[in-house]
Amino acid sequence: MAEPSLPTNRTALLRRRNSLIALGLSAILFVAVNVLAQGLLTGARLDLTKDKLFTLSPGTRAILGRIDEPVTLRYFFSERLGREIPTYAAYGKRVQDMLGEFAVASRGRLIVETYDPQPFSDVEDRAVALGMQAVPIDQGGEQVFFGLSGSNSTDDKETIAFLAPERERFLEYDLAKMVQSLANPKRKVVGLITDLPLEGDMMMMMRGMPTQPWYVMETLRQMFEVRTLAGDIDRVPDDVDVVMLAHPKTLGDKAQYAIDQFVLKGGRALVFVDPYAESEAGRPNMMGGPPKAGASDLPKLFQAWGVEMVKDKIAGDRANARRVNAGSAGRVVPADYLAWLTMRQGNINQDDPLMSNIGQVNMASAGILKKREGATTKMEPLITTSPQSMAVDVAKLTGGPGGQPDVVGILREFKPGLEGLVLAARVTGDAATAFPDGPPKPKEGEAAAASAPKPDEKPLPPQLMKSQKPINVIVVADTDLLDDRFWVQVQDFFGQRLAVPTANNADMVANALDFLAGGGELVGLRGRGTSVRPFEVVRAIERDAEARLRGTERELQDKLNEVKKNLRDAETGDKTGSTASLTPQQQQTIEKFRAEMLDTRKQLREVQLGLRRDVDRLEAVLRFINIGLVPIVVALIALAVGAVRLARRRRRAAHA
Repeated sequence: MAEPSLPTNRTALLRRRNSLIALGLSAILFVAVNVLAQGLLTGARLDLTKDKLFTLSPGTRAILGRIDEPVTLRYFFSERLGREIPTYAAYGKRVQDMLGEFAVASRGRLIVETYDPQPFSDVEDRAVALGMQAVPIDQGGEQVFFGLSGSNSTDDKETIAFLAPERERFLEYDLAKMVQSLANPKRKVVGLITDLPLEGDMMMMMRGMPTQPWYVMETLRQMFEVRTLAGDIDRVPDDVDVVMLAHPKTLGDKAQYAIDQFVLKGGRALVFVDPYAESEAGRPNMMGGPPKAGASDLPKLFQAWGVEMVKDKIAGDRANARRVNAGSAGRVVPADYLAWLTMRQGNINQDDPLMSNIGQVNMASAGILKKREGATTKMEPLITTSPQSMAVDVAKLTGGPGGQPDVVGILREFKPGLEGLVLAARVTGDAATAFPDGPPKPKEGEAAAASAPKPDEKPLPPQLMKSQKPINVIVVADTDLLDDRFWVQVQDFFGQRLAVPTANNADMVANALDFLAGGGELVGLRGRGTSVRPFEVVRAIERDAEARLRGTERELQDKLNEVKKNLRDAETGDKTGSTASLTPQQQQTIEKFRAEMLDTRKQLREVQLGLRRDVDRLEAVLRFINIGLVPIVVALIALAVGAVRLARRRRRAAHA
């Protein structure tokens, strides 16, 4: 009776042998595939992130592909820094991987060398000599390094003294900018005319006080040769590629004529004007008076170019307003300040190549641009507010206590329009001169000086009456976006200035200059990873709650002030302030006012808490989804899969 079981045992042995053979072949196949992949697919990557954060941008690849002579990058990373602080270990690996990607994409023209500077070693001495920032890691004084130095065949050098993790979002940009500077040492020339202290405040320098250039200038000087031009020039130097005008409030007709002719002959211009320059409000007045925010406009040039800035108006935008404290240090009153705007991708023209990768631009009291009627040029908006916008009088910005803006008052009077307002635009097309009657004549007293011959001075060329080629000008109706306090946090890091941008303001300026100067490789990557993802739903709930409850809060506050006044009058006894004994009726009145005051305060607190109630409810829902719901769903799926497998096993056992 046992003989029928022999085939079954033999079959089981065959199955086991075949399984072992299949397992061995699978292991061999696995090793073979990995070896082939390592050899043939070294540069292949699959990036599934939404913004392709781990994929080299086309701009970076273009820069790497145009390296003519070898460029060497020396990466200094102390292994002890990674062992002591895991955050730096992860970021150090990210930097090393990114450098590897750069080397592969350059096809051998970019050489990456990695060093671990040990204490008192030749490598440590070399790191110090190349400008790396040494940071103490313990009380014993041992120093660690985490920086990058680059050089080219002509001994040009670029250095990132310390790769701070705070700038991880800008890693590709920093590396690509370094490689571009080394691969193309000759930089484009930007002629700068400004009434802002972009290079540092001269008033503070004269008083012996320390001052620093605005960080946007440090960024631009790393990419361009920035040459400051006088405000009374009669011509733009021939080697200037782009003219940048920043708050040109004192620009005379002679200099405007020079800009006019420069643009008509094919030169490019980037112009920043402002109906209310808040960056000036914090600067001391040269005449000794109180600080005052000034305005700048170029109506003569703008008319020729077919654009205008609305006079004495700024753009207020409810959807993009920044939240500020409209109260005092002791009493916080959060409110949306319509004049301070955070413009995001929905407000930025992503179809324009210079703005396509700009995620966020912070602006303050920005003006409004319009196309002139009958203009022969085309005005293409670059930054536009949301439809929840209105034009606000400049006078409103100084209508609050102490000359400060009345944030709540502006918000209370807000009446949205039906379309967005243009804050920055590109102007292209054919244009005529802004000086049809000829060059401006010298003013009285300047005629003699102008007629006197100057050595080596060439005569002015014949006036151009119309553009030789389509003009290309970018106009931005805000100068405060250049100010550090609106878009960057600058910190001192062991004697080094460490800048952590909160918006892409400098990226936008550099993009514009790079594009106008005829470049463009960095346009595709500048701004990568810098866009801040706001909680749009939370912001919408906050705005709705504020609009619904702010009126009630104001009524209760007025009622509370009136009750306090009545209580003071009742306690004094009469208008003369007599302190005679109060009658029982007066005491009853006082108690009534006190009870009413307490009740009003209670209602006021409930209204103020109501401003956060919907947000807190949403936060609780999100916490449940992230902490509780996902594990519950995973557990249910696991139970379902287990139940299906158990049912299959039972069916197999029943059939057997």
